[in-house]
Amino acid sequence: MERSRLYDCLSRIGKLVESPERIRIVDALCQADRSVEALSRVTGLPVRTVSHHLQKLKKDWFVVSEKQGRFVIYSIAGKEIATFLDQMKQLSELIFPELALSLQKMRADRISLDESLLPVNSIVIDVRPTEEYNKAHIPGAVCIPFKNFEKNIKSIPEGASVIAYCRDKYCDIADKAVKILKDKGFNAWRLEDSVSARMATKKPLVKGKE
Repeated sequence: MERSRLYDCLSRIGKLVESPERIRIVDALCQADRSVEALSRVTGLPVRTVSHHLQKLKKDWFVVSEKQGRFVIYSIAGKEIATFLDQMKQLSELIFPELALSLQKMRADRISLDESLLPVNSIVIDVRPTEEYNKAHIPGAVCIPFKNFEKNIKSIPEGASVIAYCRDKYCDIADKAVKILKDKGFNAWRLEDSVSARMATKKPLVKGKE
């Protein structure tokens, strides 16, 4: 194969991820399969914009689609896409100091990825939307979505140690959840582990409801 053809294919990948909106859509699909309308809600992008980007992503096999009833549901073409996106994030940390600094400031109440350091008898909660939890989650995690969080945490035993995680280490939803939990008197920490990171490193995940 001519090396020029290889470089042409690589540049096509570069063009696919040159748009922040397109990357946001792929990131959302790494969490759960979604329709155009659902992607619009979760990304905050107009339906027309989402549809336009999906067609480009589908053309070059970044995403695939399946008809389910009245809706067309989109998903990433394979775990390799999640791995690629995770590596892009890691590379961005290395070459953009402002991103690394921003992440460092977010880490004040976070604990290590090492599960052996989790407090004994702690409860791990997944604060992502229910559809994302149902797609895949960390083994043993309980689904307590951040939406209506203060109402939802009534199911957590008083005095429990709580470990919260969300979409990835750049996501601040779990940080907000930890603050609410601490204000309520819980011992709470943010775990940087995530479904996206586990997909990229092939660590165990649970698919569907437990």
